[in-house]
Amino acid sequence: MASKPELVYFDGRGRGEIVRLVLAAAGIEFTETNVHSREEFLAIKDELLFGQLPLLKIDGQSFVQTQAIVRHVARKGKLLGDKEPEMTKIDMLYEGSRDFFMILLPIGFLLEESKVADIKPSIDKYLSCFNRALKENGGTGYHVGSHLTLADVGVLEPVLATIDYFGEEAIKDYPEIQKYFKTVSSLETISKYIKEIRKPKNDAKYVATVREVLQF
Repeated sequence: MASKPELVYFDGRGRGEIVRLVLAAAGIEFTETNVHSREEFLAIKDELLFGQLPLLKIDGQSFVQTQAIVRHVARKGKLLGDKEPEMTKIDMLYEGSRDFFMILLPIGFLLEESKVADIKPSIDKYLSCFNRALKENGGTGYHVGSHLTLADVGVLEPVLATIDYFGEEAIKDYPEIQKYFKTVSSLETISKYIKEIRKPKNDAKYVATVREVLQF
């Protein structure tokens, strides 16, 4: 029996959370090894081609670079579409979700609420964009077609983070986002991810660990 894929990352969200999410969406069970110290990080440095985490060990291979990992898993889970222009549209929306995510990524290291609030206008920009994309797809509750794709997976990460930091009222002016969130979060694989796999918001201990390990 083949061993389960192994994700190596910090014990928190960061750039590893989208890997957890796409593995869950693809229905792939995995194990996780967390790095807690500089010594642990240096011990695996030779496995990290670019000296960065996350690292995913799957199918007898080791992969780094978050987006390469995500697309590898998405292909296995048939989340990339099967024809053009659907495939390109999924990719386009997924890339947009990464821009959205990058607005939110620093929040995990901004423990002062006043600074967190400064990011809200940029969040509204992306919520508006994806609300439009959902509407243009016919209001199916999905971004492309009528089933889960990598586009939906990618957008879910920043939407969940938005709700974490600003509450569900943050999406109240975006009816298509609300429908999408209800549709996707009710899927068995995604529901399990949210309840059992997703990491909690960063705390001071996690931030300190990441800074110590990466020395920044």
